Amino acid sequence: MLDNDDEKEKLVIKNTRNTLSYLHYKPAQIDDKFSENVFNKYIENLDPSKRFLLQSDYDAFKKDIHNLDDYFKTENLSFYNQTVDTMYVRIEEAEKYALEILEKPFDFNTKEDLILDPKNQPYATTKAEAKDLWRKYLKYNTMLEITSMQDDLEGKNAKDSIEIASSEDEKPKNITKNTPFSEIEKIAREDVKDLITDYFRRLKKRKRSTYFSLYVNSHTEQYDPHTSFFSPTDKEDFDVSMSGQLEGIGAKLQDKKGYATIAELVVGGPAWKGGKLEVGDQIIKVAQGKKGEPVNIVGMLLDEAIRLIRGKKGSEVILTVKKKDGSTQDISIIRDVIEHDEVFARSAVISDANGDKYGVIYLPEFYTSMGEKEGRDPSVDIEKEIALLKKENIKGLVFDVRNNGGGSLEEVVQISGLFIKNGPIVQVKRSDGMKKIHEDKDDNIAYDGPLVILVNELSASASEILAAAMQDYGRAVVVGSPQSFGKGTVQTMLPLDQRTRSDEYGAIKLTIQKFYRVNGGSTQLKGVASDIPMVDQFTYSDINEGSRPEALAWDQIEALSVQKWNNPFDLNVIKAKSAERLKNNQHLKMIDESMQLVKKFEETKKVPLNIEEYKAYRKNREAEIKKFEDLDKYSNKLNVSMNAKDLATSKNDTVFKAKRENWIKGLKKDIYLEESVNVLKDLRK
Repeated sequence: MLDNDDEKEKLVIKNTRNTLSYLHYKPAQIDDKFSENVFNKYIENLDPSKRFLLQSDYDAFKKDIHNLDDYFKTENLSFYNQTVDTMYVRIEEAEKYALEILEKPFDFNTKEDLILDPKNQPYATTKAEAKDLWRKYLKYNTMLEITSMQDDLEGKNAKDSIEIASSEDEKPKNITKNTPFSEIEKIAREDVKDLITDYFRRLKKRKRSTYFSLYVNSHTEQYDPHTSFFSPTDKEDFDVSMSGQLEGIGAKLQDKKGYATIAELVVGGPAWKGGKLEVGDQIIKVAQGKKGEPVNIVGMLLDEAIRLIRGKKGSEVILTVKKKDGSTQDISIIRDVIEHDEVFARSAVISDANGDKYGVIYLPEFYTSMGEKEGRDPSVDIEKEIALLKKENIKGLVFDVRNNGGGSLEEVVQISGLFIKNGPIVQVKRSDGMKKIHEDKDDNIAYDGPLVILVNELSASASEILAAAMQDYGRAVVVGSPQSFGKGTVQTMLPLDQRTRSDEYGAIKLTIQKFYRVNGGSTQLKGVASDIPMVDQFTYSDINEGSRPEALAWDQIEALSVQKWNNPFDLNVIKAKSAERLKNNQHLKMIDESMQLVKKFEETKKVPLNIEEYKAYRKNREAEIKKFEDLDKYSNKLNVSMNAKDLATSKNDTVFKAKRENWIKGLKKDIYLEESVNVLKDLRK
C-alpha cells in the first residue's frame, strides 16, 4: 500500500468494515460506545509512554470521541490525519528536547521520582513540562548506565577496570575505581545519547502506514481480540511465522546505527555455504542480480532492508558489504528456502533410575505448510518423533504445548488422531448456528501408551483443542497451569481486495466461528482446567483471554457421544497421588512466593532519581529477590538426552547441537516435566 495514499486508505477502511459486518462471528454495534472504545485504544497505542503528546493535543483529539463511528462508516480520515500530523511534530520537538538535555550533566542529588506506569502520568500541559518528562526519563537511563558501571567495579565480581566502547573514530575508554563520578556520568550520558539518537532516527523513519495499521486495528479489536488488519508486509511476516519457512539468504540482521549488520548466519543456509559473509559485516547496497540497480540501504528501516534481501528460491542477490577491516566487497548469493527449526516439533528421551525411558515431545506452535510442496506440517513431524521415541522403548509420553498459541485447526485434528482410534475431536459453530464436527477418521494410532499433555496459561486455541480432546476421551492427564489461555475462537485470513484476491491492500484476520469440546463446553474464557494444577510464572498475571474486555462470551452446545479410551485410568487416584507429592514441595512454594513478589514489583508506581535513594531502593529489591536465587539451581534429577536422530545430526552441526543441549538443560530444571513423568509412572501402575 502506498504511503499517505488517502484513496487506498479509505478503501481499506471500507473493505475492513464491510468484511467485518458480513463475516465476523459477532459484528460489533458501531455506535458512540464503539467510538469511545476506538478512541481510547488508538490514543493509548499512538503514544503509550505519554512522552510526546500534550494535554492540548489530547483535548483537541477528544472532540471526535463520539465521531469515530461515523468516520468508520464514511471512510473519513480527518481524525487519523490530524493525530499522525501532530505526532510527527511532537517527535521532532522531543528529539530536540532530548539532545539539548543530554548536553549537560544531570544532578543526581535532587530528590525527585520517575513515574513508571504511564496510566498514572498525566499528559504534559506545556512544552516545558514535556521537556521535563524527557529529562527525567533520560536521567533515569543515565543512572542505570552509571550504576551498571559501578557494579562492575565494586560488586561481587569486581574488576580493577572496565573498558567502555566508544564511537568508531575514538579509542575505548577505561574506567577504574578512581575515575571521578563526573567522568563516569559523562560516559553514561554519551552512551544514552547514542541510543536515543538512534531511537529517534528509526522513529522519524516510521511510515504513515504503521500508524494507519494502529488506527485500523483500534477498530478491529472492538470485535474481539483476535480480529486484526494486516498490512501487506505484516501479512508476509504472518505467513512466514505460520510456516516456519522463508525464502532468502539465511542471515539474521540487526540495525546498528543505520547499518543492516549480520548478527547470525543460519547453518546450512546460502550465506553460510558461500563462506564470504561474516557476522559483523555491514550491508551497504542490495542489487537484484547482475542486471539489478544497487539500492543503498544505509539508514533504511531494517524491515525494508530485509525485504530487499529476501526473494524467491533460485534468484540471485548481490550484496555490497563493508567488512570489519573497512574494505568493501560485492557478494553474490543464490537464495533458497530457510527453515527456522526453533518452531518445529522436537523430542528428547528421559531415563529414570530404574532404566525405564520416557519421551517428551515439544511443539512450539501448530505451524502449517500453507500448501507449499516443501513445507512442513506438525502432524507429520510429530508422527516421526513418536516413531523415534518408540525405538527407544519409552514407557510413557509427555506432549508439551506450553507457550503454544495455536495455529492450524486441521493440524490439531490430525495430531489428536495420532493418540486415539477415531472419533470427533472438536465442534465448530458459526453465528447462524451452523455446526461442523471435525473428526479423526483414521483408525491408525501412532502411540497408545500413557500420555500427559503439559500446558500453561499461554497454551491457546489449537493447544486447548488437543488438551480438551485428550481429556474428554480419558486418553491423557493434563498437567500445568490451573487453566489454559481461554481462546475458543476460529479465525480465517482474507485479502481485503476480494476482487483480485491479492494482498495489495493487506488482509484481515477475523473470527468466523467458535469451537467447542466434544463434551459441548467452550474453551472460550475458561480454557482447559488442568487435572494436575500447578502454580507457575503466569499464575498472578493478567494475560489470558478473560483479561480482555473485548473477548467473546463463554457458552456451550450439545455434547457428542464418543467412545472413551479403552485403557482407562482412575483419575481421582492419579490426582490424589500427585497432590500428596506436591503438597509440601518447597520448590513449588518458592515459585509461588517469587511470582507474588514479581506481581508486587509490577505494581510499583515510581522510582527515585536521586542516585543514593535509587541504590537503596535497588538494594531492598535485591534483598527480596535473593531468597529466590535457588530457583535457578533446581535440578529435577531427570536424565534427559537427545533422540538417536538428533544425536547423529549434532555430530556434524555444532549450532544444532548447542540449541538442543540448551533446550535439554532447561528440561533438567523443569519441575513441571518432573511431575509429568511422575504422573506417567502412576498411569503405568
